[in-house]
Amino acid sequence: MIALLTAIGVDQFILRDKGLSSILAFVPVIAMPVVAITLLVRALRQRNGVRQFRIAEFARANSFSYSPRVERPWLPGMIFEREGQSSSYSTDMVSRDGEAPTIIANHTSVVGSGKNRTVHRWGYVALRLTTPLPNIVLDAQKNNSWGRAALPVALAARQRLSLEGDFDRHFALYCPAGYEADALYLFTPDIMARFIDNAASFDIEIVDDYLFLYAQGELSTLDPELWKQLLSTVEALSQRVRQWARWRDERLDAGGAAWPEGAAVPNYARREGVASHGRRLARRADWWWIIGALLALFGFYNLLQDLFF
Repeated sequence: MIALLTAIGVDQFILRDKGLSSILAFVPVIAMPVVAITLLVRALRQRNGVRQFRIAEFARANSFSYSPRVERPWLPGMIFEREGQSSSYSTDMVSRDGEAPTIIANHTSVVGSGKNRTVHRWGYVALRLTTPLPNIVLDAQKNNSWGRAALPVALAARQRLSLEGDFDRHFALYCPAGYEADALYLFTPDIMARFIDNAASFDIEIVDDYLFLYAQGELSTLDPELWKQLLSTVEALSQRVRQWARWRDERLDAGGAAWPEGAAVPNYARREGVASHGRRLARRADWWWIIGALLALFGFYNLLQDLFF
């Protein structure tokens, strides 16, 4: 009798276990349509015009103009010029002219095609400056992970410049070789304090006559609190960077030629612009994907050895 009950209990356990396995096997089958429907509903909500209408109304109420989509925006920042880029566009672009020309938008960049297609999405704020400046990047330490910068490009480490105070705890500053004194002139203590207080969560790039704030994710949204933060940041930075209008590259003469390093340049010869070696930061090869590929090949080789040898 005990043996019979034990056998029945075992059979019931096996049947129950099989039933649980069958249910678990159907979870991916059920989850996939649910995820697909969720993504479809989200896409339809974004395309039905409600989002665009609300952002357009917000832009008009705050003296901005609105563009739902701009193909390949002509902007010099690093997120707009990716190697191997097949297409790019900005969406929900809110902009204004005036004393402090500003653009706030979301940007999508598509690199490659087919199975090798990769989509990169960023939010950005673009402030137009009154004079071209050297290419300077502030890598926000807050959004880095595993010691790896969130920037879309890898910058040569020799260009990193340490600043005073606790600025280095918030940003890693990169400037072109030979422009260290210029970076110190631009980033005075009051400027550094304003960037720490208002923009510590953004990666920042100064290139040509633009200052960009970058974020991974959308910035032009329906979130009123985010807009309040962005407009407050724009106002705070715009007030401070106006003093940068006085900067001139002493390496240039009135005709645009670069003066020899260390040469005294008379005031009448100075003009707006940046010498060629100060216009773009040097980049380095990103070895992470190469190391990852080598490790994957090594693991695959060991697996083949275990299976066939």
